[in-house]
Amino acid sequence: MFAVIQIPEFSLCALLRFQPMLRREPVGVLAGEGRRAVVLYVSPSARGVLPGMTAAQALAECPALQLVSPSLSAEREAGALLLAAAWTLSPRVEPSSSGTCTVDLSGVSLDGLPMQLQALRERLAAEDLPVRIGIGPNQILARYAVQTADPECWVSEPRAFLEKLPISLLELTPEEERLFRDLGLRTLGSITAFPRAALANRLGARGDELWARAAGEGNRPIQPAPFPVRFQAQVELEEPVETLEPLLFTVRRFCERLAVEVGQFGNGTARLALVLTLDDEKTYARQFDLPEPTASANVLFAVLENHLSALQTDAAIVALSLEVFPTRRLEQQEGLFDTGLKDAPMFYGTLGRLAAVVGTENVGTPRHGDTHRPDVIVLEPPAPAVPAHVLAAKPEPHGPLLRRLRPPVPATVELTEARPSFLVSSLGEGEVTVVRRPFWSNGEWWAPEPWAHEEWDVQIGTGLYRLRHGPEGWFVDGIYD
Repeated sequence: MFAVIQIPEFSLCALLRFQPMLRREPVGVLAGEGRRAVVLYVSPSARGVLPGMTAAQALAECPALQLVSPSLSAEREAGALLLAAAWTLSPRVEPSSSGTCTVDLSGVSLDGLPMQLQALRERLAAEDLPVRIGIGPNQILARYAVQTADPECWVSEPRAFLEKLPISLLELTPEEERLFRDLGLRTLGSITAFPRAALANRLGARGDELWARAAGEGNRPIQPAPFPVRFQAQVELEEPVETLEPLLFTVRRFCERLAVEVGQFGNGTARLALVLTLDDEKTYARQFDLPEPTASANVLFAVLENHLSALQTDAAIVALSLEVFPTRRLEQQEGLFDTGLKDAPMFYGTLGRLAAVVGTENVGTPRHGDTHRPDVIVLEPPAPAVPAHVLAAKPEPHGPLLRRLRPPVPATVELTEARPSFLVSSLGEGEVTVVRRPFWSNGEWWAPEPWAHEEWDVQIGTGLYRLRHGPEGWFVDGIYD
């Protein structure tokens, strides 16, 4: 059993998939060059324009018609997506022509095949690639079936199916068409009713071949396409991109195809590599490490969208490349007391959106900085699992507790013999009694702005305070409770 999957009007569908702004416009795809160029496909809104018309004839019928050339990069992406979807049916897939592939269904259970085909059509339709599918006992019958599929055609009785099919399916030369017309042969059934030997006498081996094809005979083995070694998508943009929306649309299409490919082989990806080529011949490259492997196009796109939303380049973007690196997804049962993230991609996607608003340096888990300087807090990327809280070994607390003031309260201090003797601040004022001598601290002498200060524990009336003195002045740094 074989299946042929075809994207009708492939060049037009592939083009509109990457240029959605043309979907409501009358569009014609040209084939050929110069005066020999003719319209190959037309959109439904191009009224009066028929395939085969020249550019002048088409514009005369529809002055608003936009004539475009096929986009090789768009067709390459659509063809790769079609191939990845076909691999969900069988590993033996042959790309037979543009927008068409043949699948060898040997060993595939026919009971679940209808549901698989429906899922394939829905998946590609969601990617703006409508397909029709023909299923037959051999490749030739499947190829005939796809021409009449709407959207599927199963050939169960080959003789009755071939009886009324037109001879145009045989792809005849003009001379062969005239010969068959003179002989009164209009359908494949009429050809098979004609003596095979008589046709071979007239056309030689070619006649015998055409009779066999009309009868649906053929058992040529397919040439399976090799599985991809690298999961990469790249495109040279037709026009330099200066705004975010068209860039994100292309990135979205890339994510959809790459997610299907890495998911098809039972893998996910935990690393992305993005390269942007700018109009000034410079490149911008960035790698993204994901918290866990995924094959979700939405997750991949969210990571890239969050980054690109905050990115500013010195020149317009003329080319784009995106590569994903497959890795094995770990499947494990969650424990009752697990503290890991339930949906790590969504969590990190939320962090990415926050970073786009407040800046990457302002998002993370607070930690004490690796310095002796007081109150230095740094932000680190959150851990994928919440570590168990373990109390550090330390002496039992004794004496009054210091409640730090953030920010510290400015104060005016009078000194007597280099010791505080009177204090005025918003917390109070009065004579100062020194409880403990000053503690001196300093550090980061190698930095442009080294720090140094002294601290005093003092009593003012019935209150106990921590005073801090440095180059910036005197402050009440805390209150003892």
